[in-house]
Amino acid sequence: MKEDFNEKKIIRKLKRGNKKAFEPLVKFYMKRAYNIALGFINNEQDALDISQEAFIKAYKNIKTFDENRRFFPWFYQIIKRLCFDYYNKRKKQMIFSNNFSTIIHNNNGNSGFTDELADAISKLNPEQREIIILRYVEGCSYEDIAMILEKPVGTIMSSIFYIKKRLKKELEGKL
Repeated sequence: MKEDFNEKKIIRKLKRGNKKAFEPLVKFYMKRAYNIALGFINNEQDALDISQEAFIKAYKNIKTFDENRRFFPWFYQIIKRLCFDYYNKRKKQMIFSNNFSTIIHNNNGNSGFTDELADAISKLNPEQREIIILRYVEGCSYEDIAMILEKPVGTIMSSIFYIKKRLKKELEGKL
């Protein structure tokens, strides 16, 4: 995190009614929110709308936020619920975007991901893709992923181990 970005301090200000204190949170998490929504729904304009709506919901519900926790896992759940609502309203099956390359390129063109790797990741099931996006695109810790997905840390670590093993097998001979 940036040195001038103090999440707890910002949230305390918000809870005391300082509306302008929300701006740094938006700036800090804007790109992440968009990429998460894009990963779920595979439509750039709808992802933008959902990420903006997530910030509105977070702002309206900030008083319910537990200051002893990190903001991002709580905020992630808001985005995820909005994405599920998006699909439920349209009566479509909830799936992650298969265009993993778009997410990678929107995330500073992360050079650690080749097109072959992005293609292999797009073949994972939605839960596996979500874990990989959270860990390697969003840079979440195992603990944050466990909190977000409401699973034990050991399960997340094990899942990442087996996903990486599967990806390695998928990529054999392609790189």
